[in-house]
Amino acid sequence: MDKCMVIGKAIERIANDYDLTIDTVKKAIDKSRFPLDFDLMVEEGSFCFRGPDEESKADNASICMASKILANKGVQEHILPIICKRIEAWDHENIEDLLDMIRKIISIMELNPDDHTLIETCVLDINNLPSEVIPKDMIPHYRIWAMDKKGMCLVGDDANKVVHIDNIPRKK
Repeated sequence: MDKCMVIGKAIERIANDYDLTIDTVKKAIDKSRFPLDFDLMVEEGSFCFRGPDEESKADNASICMASKILANKGVQEHILPIICKRIEAWDHENIEDLLDMIRKIISIMELNPDDHTLIETCVLDINNLPSEVIPKDMIPHYRIWAMDKKGMCLVGDDANKVVHIDNIPRKK
């Protein structure tokens, strides 16, 4: 299996999955404070080289390689702030876009949960997400994290559900 092909596919996978350019991903790898040992990563991920043909094997191996690249704290230090800036600049049009960006951050952080928190990585205040003005007559214990221009709200303990404002209980 061609190691360079697997690395290239992994970089492309990260770029596609996180709406980044290939150059941005390469820069994150090159500038990481924790250099990646691709030979070791390929060796450790050899169990991923499975499939009926070379293309399938390379695709499967690139999934493992992409996870290993994203688990590198130095790579995370470059990529997470980019996504956090997108959250800060969210246009309030579609709450699903905001939720998608939050999920991307979480998916990266879950690869290395003990190394750093969201706050230290990109200074994102989850309690102060960009939002349309949320009506004041909402029940206090019902957490609304953000609302888009159509009244769709990001709710739930983990800011992981979407509900229309009209379906949220109000004070009587």
